[in-house]
Order: sequence, then structure tokens, then C-alpha cells
Amino acid sequence: MAARRSRTGPVVVLLLAMAVLAASCTSDQGADTPSTTTSRSSGGPTTSTTTPDGSSDPGTGDESPVQDGVRIEVLSSQPDRASGPDARIRVTPAKGQSVGDLRLKLGDTDITSQLRESDGHLEGVITGLVEGTNTLTANGPDGTVTQRVTTFPLTGPMISGPHLPLLACSTEENGLGAPTDADCSAPTKVSWKYLTKAGEVKDLAKPTDRPADLATTSVRGGKQVPAIVRYERGVINRSIYEVASLDPDPAAGTDGPATGPTAWNQRLIYRFGDGCGTTFGQGSAATEALDPAYLRQGYAVATASFNTGAVQCNDVLSAETTMMVKERVVEEFGELDDTIGEGTGNGAAQLHLLAQNYPGLVDAIVALDPFPDVLSTLAGATDCILLDHYYRSAAGKALTPAQRTAVNGHATPSTCEQWEAGYGGLLDPTDGCDPKIAASAIYDAATNPGGLRCTIQDANANQFGRDGAGQVQRPLDNVGLQYGLEAVKAGTISFDQFLALNTAIGGFDRDGAITPERTETSPQAAATAYENGRISSGVGDQLKIPIIDVDLWSDKDGDVRDRFRAFSLRDRLTFGAPAEAAPGFQIWTRDPAHLPAGGAGPEAVAVVAEWLDAIAEGGRGGSRQEVLGATRPDDAVDNCLPAGAKAPLGKVGIYDAKGPCKDDYPISGDPRIAAGAPRSDDVVKCRLKAVDPTEYGVPLTPEQLTKLRAVLAGRLRLAAGGRRPDLAQHDRPRLRRRPGQPRPAPLSLPLAPVQVARRWTTSPTARTRRSPSIVSTTRWPSAVTSTAVPSTSSAPRSTRTRRPSVAERSRQRAMTRSRPPGPEVRCR
Repeated sequence: MAARRSRTGPVVVLLLAMAVLAASCTSDQGADTPSTTTSRSSGGPTTSTTTPDGSSDPGTGDESPVQDGVRIEVLSSQPDRASGPDARIRVTPAKGQSVGDLRLKLGDTDITSQLRESDGHLEGVITGLVEGTNTLTANGPDGTVTQRVTTFPLTGPMISGPHLPLLACSTEENGLGAPTDADCSAPTKVSWKYLTKAGEVKDLAKPTDRPADLATTSVRGGKQVPAIVRYERGVINRSIYEVASLDPDPAAGTDGPATGPTAWNQRLIYRFGDGCGTTFGQGSAATEALDPAYLRQGYAVATASFNTGAVQCNDVLSAETTMMVKERVVEEFGELDDTIGEGTGNGAAQLHLLAQNYPGLVDAIVALDPFPDVLSTLAGATDCILLDHYYRSAAGKALTPAQRTAVNGHATPSTCEQWEAGYGGLLDPTDGCDPKIAASAIYDAATNPGGLRCTIQDANANQFGRDGAGQVQRPLDNVGLQYGLEAVKAGTISFDQFLALNTAIGGFDRDGAITPERTETSPQAAATAYENGRISSGVGDQLKIPIIDVDLWSDKDGDVRDRFRAFSLRDRLTFGAPAEAAPGFQIWTRDPAHLPAGGAGPEAVAVVAEWLDAIAEGGRGGSRQEVLGATRPDDAVDNCLPAGAKAPLGKVGIYDAKGPCKDDYPISGDPRIAAGAPRSDDVVKCRLKAVDPTEYGVPLTPEQLTKLRAVLAGRLRLAAGGRRPDLAQHDRPRLRRRPGQPRPAPLSLPLAPVQVARRWTTSPTARTRRSPSIVSTTRWPSAVTSTAVPSTSSAPRSTRTRRPSVAERSRQRAMTRSRPPGPEVRCR
């Protein structure tokens, strides 16, 4: 994530046993007919990657289950998730029949003329679709087939839930003219650019011009073509989007389709921008489609303002925008071979969650300076705000920089300072709104309590859900957290300093103000975060597609995009097993001072593209993980580029062996890691455990123990009647264990008068099967992607989980997406 200011800079199994923090938590108390074909599409999951239980890959998804009859395929989206009045369609005749015998109707209207013959099919972009259900009927001598297509408005929403407020348009700033409606719509514009011999992008007044400094470039097949670029901008899903691609022989018009030989390599690079903003404005993309490094290779490049975290820090809205923009790309250019996602910081976090929750939207990922997700990162960021507040007190000022570093867990205390400076307003409802929004429209506790609230939770209201009072739930909690636990155990701070810190640390109220009481979220809010896929949990396509996370090592400079994030995600993907348990996930390390001019992105994109080629050419045997391991290029392994080295050092396990990759680039953590959390760092809410006076590495006097218990009792609001919180009452569903794994111990904890953390470790237990109660028959379950409505039952959701029947498990394996559990833990 880049800085928040302006904020322009930076599914589901039911919850397992909920989130438990290792050794750090303290307490004083215990439709319609489906498509006839499921061919690869841009708008939804494909059968090429994900099976819910990790079984063998069923195939590439290019073959229809019906091979001999007439087929209709929707190429530009899923049939149940199309947007706007048009869609790219392919109609294939029955075996032995001619294309000329085919007729296609939309309702009662013959639209065959909108298609053209291509490679034994009829294909083209049909128009005239209406919002709701549309019926396509293909007739041939050998029979009739019907395909129903459900379309949504180009302004959305499709999967993100009811529209959030959009109170500031930016169409004029993006060269599209004044908005034409309240959804910030504007006419689509096409212009022409060219790449110069010096590697620049310049305007081209007429598409038929050939400037003297026009470069040529070699595209797939080795053909040399003039580097003329078609550049399209418009509004989709209320977001400003842009698409650029080579078009070496454009038509004379400047606003028509790409009719010439586009030199397109059939691949799309989709870019995601950094930051975490709650602007409630349309904004602008922080990344560019006009990137010479990608365009000269024949890639189409796309991005949109809602794919920039600094504009809207909402990964579902970003995924929805990606679906719709990809649909536009396929309609304009044709079917995609692959989509490579590229993102930095929170842009990388969006990509990780997109791959987890919406398989098929991207086929490979290049994540630069990555975060696993926003929500688990937010916990450590807000801890920094509290810690810096404490360091400004008299007791806090007495801590040395080395002591602060140990408590914070980072490489330097300035990391927390940068978190506070860049993201200190994420919980403040008055901070971060688009500057165009009138002050009178923004929340004020005294004068406008019903105004717009520009907080991280309000920007994700559809995903986080609302409580009984109608307020958006905030999955943020530091109850029981023992700040500085590792530091006191190591002797870096004294027990009295530890006690003073945890006495004064406090939390946040609803409006983001620091309070003496710690921040407490409900078990339901924490459950919703996992159930709705807001935590990157090591499932879905994250295990089934090539991913390279590139760490630009700047921890020593206090950069918030620190090194441990990539290894945190690896721990989630492998469930504590060695790195080769996730062969598709590789970590590169680079020193920012020694990067090429174009950065690390193009190098990593070239490697994942080679990987995708290898998978397409020979990657059909075995499970998806086996395919990823067998097809992995030599460069697609963990590697680092030490200072002064001419080439990266890379091999399996290089970060575990002594050498520059491990020694020159140390891995730090954050305040929660420094409080004893596992490196996976994926816990929303602590499970609270009995006090153990021997835990702190020093003997405690009776006075210290009494004061500790008093501190703990003062930091937690007890459940009625002294009962332990719902979090500790969840029953664990049946789990599948890998061979050789120990059987996890029971999660239920004995009730004690005063509780503090016992040592907990993240269990490497395999994922549970999903509860059939939330399995949807659609490929984009609305329970995950639409509004999160809190359960009206008082019983925790996970207590209602039962083991699916054989038939149910069979149906689940046939589905193409998997939803993540919460972190599974065991007591040691």
C-alpha cells in the first residue's frame, strides 16, 4: 500500500474454529436452465483450475460436455453475469453439419447476420440484450439448443452488493467530458498513440500517420510491425477504465472497433493499483495501460480506477470491475488465451483475493511488494497507531529505539511511523473523502450524524455487514493482545515496561478516536470476514495458478510494504508445510537500488507467461499442483539478486539455507508477530486463554501478578454471567489431515477466573469441506460476493456445520471455486 493521504498513493467453508492468536492473547475470563457449455470465459471461474477439494484437475475447460450437438458459448462473460447490451457469442454446428445451416435468434429475432464464420464456427458480438434474462436459440438440421444470458447494467452492480455512494465524478479530469448521469457515466473515447524508438509513448494525431521516430516491434511469430497503439477510455461499473493494445494497421476512423490486424498476442495484462482509500469518488487509475514494456510484446493492457486501492479499498468492487472490463476487452478483440494480473502493494492484495474468491478471472499473478489482503494487514497498521500514541506518553518516551523496534516487530521503528502517517485516518469517518465532496455531506458526530462516513468499514459495508443497530461491522480487535510479549521474553524490555504498555495501549471507538478500552469486534463480524473471503486463506486459485511475489527489500527504510508479507502468504498457502507444498507460489527478492529502468514487473511477467505456455503445451497430467511443479521454468523459483550480483541466485529452499538470500534480506514482522502471533498473521480475533505466570521469561512477584490480572480484567468486557465468549464455544467441523499430521487437540478451553494466553500454534490441518447450507448452484455464489447480512440466529454459524453427504461432496467437487476457512489452530 502506498500512502493513504488523498489516498492517492498506496469463500466458504463455514468458519472453522475462528481466529486464534498464537501466545499473544490475554484475558481475565475463560434460475434458469444452465448453459449447454462451460467453456473458458473471462467473466467467471473456469474448470481449468479449481476443484473444491484439491482433486485432480478435470481438464482445461476448453471442451464442452456436449461435443456432437449444436453449441452456444458466451465468450465474453459467464452466461449468468453479462453486462450491457452486447456479448461475444460463438455458435458451433453439430458434428458433420455446416456453419451455413445455423440460425441464431435472440428471443424471436433472427440475429445470425451479427455473426461471422471463423474456423468452423459462427462468432461475433451480438447486440440487443436487455437487462435480465435473454434467450438465445441456435437452430441447425440436427436440432436446437437454448442458452439463457442474464445481463446487468453497465453501471453495475453485479456481485458487489448495492451501490455505495458515489459523490464525486472525475470524467472531465480523465478526458471524457462532463458526466452524463448520477453514475458518472461518459461516452467511450478511442485515440491513437505510438511508441517511439526511444521507448516513449506519444500522441498520434491520425491513425494513418507514420512519424519519423515511430518504432517497430516484434510480436508473436517474430513479425515486425509498426508500434501504433489503440487507446480506449470509458466508464464501466461507474469506474474510469482504459485499454491499450498494438494496432499496426488501424482504420481511418478514430472511434471504431479494432478492425485491423491488431498484432495482439491473445493475452491481457490487467493492472491493479496501490493504496487504501475510502474516497467515495470515481477517482483515477494509479497504474497505466500505456506501458511500452508490455505493449511492444503484443499484450493488451487494461486497468480501471476502481482497481486502484487508493480510490476504493474494496476488493469485491475491484473484482467486479475486472469482470466487466475484461468482458469489454473480449468483445472488442476476441477470446483471451490468458490474463496475467499485475499489482503493487494493495493492488497485489486485490489480486490475491481475486484469485482466491473468483477463479478464472486471472490465470497468473505478478505481485510487487505484496500484501496478502487488506484486512489482516490493517490489524498491524492500527496497532502501530496505538503504539505511536503510547510512545508520545511519558512512559513511552522512555523506551529506546531498540526497544520500540522489538515491540513493533519491524526492522525499524519508523515503519510504524509511516503506517500512522499514511493510514492513520482509515478509521476516521471524516478523513479520506474525495475533496470534491461537500463538507456538508460528510459525517459529523454533532451536526451531521447521518452523513457520509469515509472509513474502511463503511467502504466495505456490503461485505462486512451490519450489526443489530444498523452500523457497519468492523472486523478489528486487539482484546487480549500482549504487546511486546516477545520483547519481554527476550529481556529487551522489562516486565514493568511490558505491563505499563499493555495497561495504556487502548483501542479505537466507532469514529476512530483512541480510547482507554481496547477495540473489540463481535465473533459474528470476525466470522463474516472469513466466510466472505476478506482474508487470504490459502485456497482457491492461489494454489492453482502461477504466482510470483516480488519483494523489493526496503525494510531498513521503514517501508510499510515489508518483506514478511510474502512469507506470511506462503505460510497460509502451505499450512505450515515446506514451500514445495505450494509449487505455484514463488518469492523473488530485489534491492530497489539495483532494479532495471522498467522495474521488476516485466521480468516476472515474462517468466509467468513462459510458465503458462508450458502448462498449455504439456500440463494435463496429475493434480494442478503437480502440473505447476512439472512445468515450472528454471527462473520460476525462489530467488534473490544480491547487491553486486549480475544474475539472481535461485533454487528451491534458498530462503532456508545460509547465504545472501537469507542473510542479506532478513524477515521481520509486525506488532502482532512481536506479540507471539504465527507468521501467517491471519487472525482477526484472539481466543482467550488462562494466565500462565511462567510465560514471560522472568519470575513475577505477587504484586506484578496481581497488577497483571487487574490490567487484563480492565481490558475486556466480560460475557454475561462470566461465560466465555462465543469464539471459544465454536465446535470444530470434521477435518481432513495430511498423512503424518498429528491429530489436532480440541479447541474448547476450560473456564478460568482469570485468563491469559497459553501457547498456541497454527495447525497445518487441511481445509474442511464446505457446509452444504451455503453452497450455491451458480458459479458466482451471491452469498460471498453480495451483501453480507448478519445471521438472525443467536447460534454461531460454525456450530451448525455438518459433514456433507457423499452426493453433496460430489457436487462440491464439480464446482469450480473454493471458499476459505478461518485459521485453524490447536493448543500445545
